[in-house]
This record gives sequence, C-alpha cells and structure tokens, in this order.
Amino acid sequence: MAKKAIQRKQNIVLVILSIIIILAIFFLVKIIQLMQKPTTTTIVRNGELIKYEEVVGYIIRDEEIVDTSKYSGIVNTTISDGYRVAKNGTILTYVSSTEENLVKKIAELDTKIQEAMDNQPSVAPRDVKTLETEIKNQLYDAIKNKKDVYSVFEHKTNMNENIQKKAKIVGELSPAGSKLKSLIDERLEYESQLNQAKQVLKSPKAGLVSYRVDGYESILTPNSLSSLSLKELDKIKMNVGQVIPIDTSKVKVIDNFFCYIAIPLQSDEGKKVNLNDKISLRFDHTEDELVTGTIDYISEEKNTRLIIVKITSNIEELVKYRKVSLDVVWWRDTGLKVPNSAIKYTSVQNKETGAIIENIPTVTTQKSNYTETAWVKIIRQANNFSIIENYTNQELLELGFSEEDISNRQTIKLYSEILVE
Repeated sequence: MAKKAIQRKQNIVLVILSIIIILAIFFLVKIIQLMQKPTTTTIVRNGELIKYEEVVGYIIRDEEIVDTSKYSGIVNTTISDGYRVAKNGTILTYVSSTEENLVKKIAELDTKIQEAMDNQPSVAPRDVKTLETEIKNQLYDAIKNKKDVYSVFEHKTNMNENIQKKAKIVGELSPAGSKLKSLIDERLEYESQLNQAKQVLKSPKAGLVSYRVDGYESILTPNSLSSLSLKELDKIKMNVGQVIPIDTSKVKVIDNFFCYIAIPLQSDEGKKVNLNDKISLRFDHTEDELVTGTIDYISEEKNTRLIIVKITSNIEELVKYRKVSLDVVWWRDTGLKVPNSAIKYTSVQNKETGAIIENIPTVTTQKSNYTETAWVKIIRQANNFSIIENYTNQELLELGFSEEDISNRQTIKLYSEILVE
C-alpha cells in the first residue's frame, strides 16, 4: 500500500511538472514571436471621414439701394444693420440742426423726469412693475452683448421707450399741476414738434437692412448669372473675408430668403456636378454644420468650372461680406473608424457548397489571450483610414456565405481592440 501511495504521488508530481514545462514552452514561443513580430493594437472608435475642397465664393444678392439724396440732417438709425424691416417700415430718421435743439431739450427733460420719479412716493401698479422688469432685462442684455454695437443700440432704444412709458404712467397717476406731470406734458409737446419736423426714410420692400454698400450691387445680381465669368469676378478688388464697412449715408434692402454664391472649381468632383444637383457648403461661422444649396448655373472656363449655388439659409451672416472663404463638402461619413492597416482581405470557402468567396475585408480583434476575425463592410476610405460596419445576415447570404458561416461569425464593436500592422 505504501508503494502505491508513493507511486501515485510521483505520478501527480510528473503531471504537474509536465504542465509547467508545457506552459513554459508555450510562453517562450509567444515571447519569441513577439520579439520577431511585435503586435500593435488600437481601439475602434467613432470617427468621421470627409472630402472637401477649399474655395473662394463671391456672394450675389437680390439687393436694392434706397435713394437718400433728398434727405439731410443728423441720422438716427431705427433698424440696425443686418436686421429685418417690413415694407414701408422706417429705416432711418433725419433731424435738422433746429430739431436737434428739441432733442437736447427732451434729453434734459428726461433727466428731470427721472429725478422727479425718484423723489415721488412709491406708486407701483402692475404695468409699472412689468416695465421695470423689462428695463432690468434689457440692461442686462446690453451689458452681456456690449461687443455688438448695434445690439447695444437696439437695447438702449428699447430701454428709453420703456422708461418713457413708465414716466407717462406715473405722471398720469400724479396729482394735476404736480412737478412730474408738468415735466411730462412739456416733454410730450417737444416730442410732438419733433415728430412733425423730422424726415423719415421708409423701406420700399421687406428684407434685411444693410448700410454696407460696396458698389457691386448692380453688377452681382440674380439677373446677371448667365453673364458672369472668372474674368468678371477677378475685377472685384476685395480681399477674401474683408468686412464691408458701415456707412449710414448709404442704405440697401436685401432679400433675406435667398442668395447665390459663385464658386470656381478645379477638382474632379467639381467637373462631375450638374445643374440642379444638391451641394453642401461649410462656412467659418457654421463650423461643422453644413449648408445645403442647389446648383443654378454652370459656366465652363479654361481649366476651371464656375458654378453658381443658390442657398436659402445663413443669409444674415453673409451680409457683411462680398468675397468669402468656404469649403465645398463632397461627402462626409461617420461610423466605426479604423486604420487601413487593420484591414486584411481574405478568401472564405462556403461550408455547404464549397464555393470560394474572394477578397472579403476582415478585421482581427484581440482578446485576452486569443484573437478573432470579423468580416466587415468598408463604407469609405480616405487618408489612411476607413469607416466600417458589420455585414447584415442578408448581405452575407447574397455574397455566398452559408447559414452555418453566418451563425458562427464574429462582429466588430465600438471600443474593440484590433490588430494593426
């Protein structure tokens, strides 16, 4: 019995030693393989591939210059640059030197009225409280947008109007003959004289008001599309991205529903587009958001193609410019993004029919101590990267795979670790 026990222990020891030796050999082989050909891996992540062409665009608008030759005096802006105006809406008011004295008197009375209200016993009906809240909000907005001169001007105008409304309400609640009511009545009289004397410039149509007149309004028009050429566009002596300066002595009204952009193209993609094709544009101010346009005109030039694209959004943002830098985006795909070096092509034999299916793209995933191969579909390749996705079962059947192959297949997932050469 003792001999059998000893023999059993020896057998167990031999088995353990054998296992240790086998594992040691296995790890030694793996280490040698790694030293001969190190394995590099990467993580599958969501990404984007994009093909675009950097171009210069010339902006063509339906814009009408408003005649201001009959007006004179100090100009007060009613509608800020780039803001909408209704047909027959007031754009500017003109005040003469005589009328300027009335403006000064009104300003002095506003100060006295405010002082009188501050000394008045608290009278706060609901309308007054509402106006006070609006004034505070407008003051906050004016401070927040202090870099936008025209926004500040608009907030200032609105605040003054609300302050005047508040003063009238408080004045009406004041006893007859009181100082506040007397001041308000005097102000209303001056205001009436001023309204009767000032000149008002009204808009001939609805649209965007702009004081940025550059002299090309009658040249770059929707009616001139067929006559435009690169030679004509080269005559526009403006820098790319140059902001047209504001001059309130000149006014125009722009159709805010559409504009055109003339774009010279030299790429192969540009030579393939046709009339009425949809095209995607990206401007500096739109960042990753694309603006869709329609090709309305094409002119074949020497080594260049001039296309004219109609857009119906972002019109307000382009009012400041005549010549801009932009991207024509030919395509953009998002999805699982991997290096091209991670993709291998292989042939697979159908287990049921024996047919060979050739050149199937595959990606190898790295597990803890083994690898798996997944068949993948390449959506797009560019700049050493690919956007991939898994085949559907139906797609694999159409390629010739057997149902057994499909049921046993591996798939690629977000954050999978894959081998890269």
